[in-house]
Amino acid sequence: MRLNHIHNLITIMLVVMLSAAGCGWQPDSTPSPQTEDNGIVILTDTPRAWFTLAPDAIATATAMPTMRPIGTQLQGRIAFQSDRDGSLELYVMNADGSAVSRLTNNPAVDVFPAWSPDGSQIAFSSDRDGFPDIYLINADGTNLRRLTNSPSSDILPAWSADGTEIAFVSNRDGNDEIYLINVINGQETRLTNDSSADYFPSWSSDSEWIVFTTERDINPEIYKIRRDGSDLTRLTDDAGDDTNPAWSPDGSLIAFTSNRSGFYELHTMDPIGQNIIKLTDLRSLVDEPGWSPDSSAISFSSSKEGQKEIYAISADGSGMNRLTDAPSEDFYPAWSPQIGFLDAAVTAPTAAPEGVCVNADSPEYGFSLDDPIRIGTDPRGSHETELGGAEPDECVPWLLGPQGQTLTITVIEEIRTNDSLLCEVSVSYPGQAAPDIMYFDIFNYEQPKAPQGYLCGSPVEYLKSITEALY
Repeated sequence: MRLNHIHNLITIMLVVMLSAAGCGWQPDSTPSPQTEDNGIVILTDTPRAWFTLAPDAIATATAMPTMRPIGTQLQGRIAFQSDRDGSLELYVMNADGSAVSRLTNNPAVDVFPAWSPDGSQIAFSSDRDGFPDIYLINADGTNLRRLTNSPSSDILPAWSADGTEIAFVSNRDGNDEIYLINVINGQETRLTNDSSADYFPSWSSDSEWIVFTTERDINPEIYKIRRDGSDLTRLTDDAGDDTNPAWSPDGSLIAFTSNRSGFYELHTMDPIGQNIIKLTDLRSLVDEPGWSPDSSAISFSSSKEGQKEIYAISADGSGMNRLTDAPSEDFYPAWSPQIGFLDAAVTAPTAAPEGVCVNADSPEYGFSLDDPIRIGTDPRGSHETELGGAEPDECVPWLLGPQGQTLTITVIEEIRTNDSLLCEVSVSYPGQAAPDIMYFDIFNYEQPKAPQGYLCGSPVEYLKSITEALY
């Protein structure tokens, strides 16, 4: 995933995409934490130097080495997102990996869980109503409420320690900025205002500061800012990407991920950006740290085994537990405050009846430059860099012929118009008299529409694509 911009995230993602209790395991030798003394604090604007970063080092997936387990009983619960049942949904488990429970069941994308400080609610982002907005549910998946409502992407919620506000990321004003919303009255406040992208907010234990990732210094670095928008302070300054900050509940440390050693590994630093310690040496993508309620351990996701799984590591790097082991992508763990274990998995919610793809009202939809079909997958194929060569199943997986026929799509030309990149394509299916010419917008990621005469297929692959694009 790398975070050059939140909308190109995340393997999060998100960018895509815990069953039985994960077993403890041990490394051949526990890596010694490494201390770096290059954290700085800058209270004024920083000159911007342009430079080129080397490509990320990518490791071949290998079996996780045996590691020493964490020596104490982990407390609380961990919410996370997974595609183990098709679409991306929210799940919860005990901190030892037991009692895995599904909390949402919707054909839309439900991602980025964040616990309220009393452990009674979970905030998350979902596009179930057309655009990604912030929602709330109870800790058992009941009582869904919508918190934000804007034709933009509202994502990455983070709850203040006093429980009164949620910080979140939105592009409603043109680029990703951090906003605050009052949980009681819904009043929204813009916190950051910069031409670069700001994301991954996390609150201090006294609710006075918010630490976040920003690209205002070319590559992602970590800053903090007061709740009222004052005292912007730079915490990291490295040629690598420093991102995913998470403030410990006791306020003493900030966990973050960085590829300054060649791979994205887990690090900690103090609240002024000093005493940086590297905790992991997995040589794989490590993402999304979250603290245990007693600040003794950190959850994170890693692709060390090929697909993303969730792990917990001692705050000093001395032990590690694997918490999930499923043939799916389990990631973005969020650790609850000090609440009890689930005695058993909660009842899975009933599936939502609404679909994702809708049929267009206009017979001309998708057949003009002014009204292109918006999609989450490039018709050239997800791994193509030149025109042509796309396999049919890599293109608009949500679109089928009138009787559900598989489409054959041939790229004719790329067309740039305003700020969009369109692909002009020829679309045909068995029994069709002549191919149709359509225009697919591959820069704007929204709910898809099927032009008249076509059908909506399964939304799962589309949802995975749109999640990668947005998150």
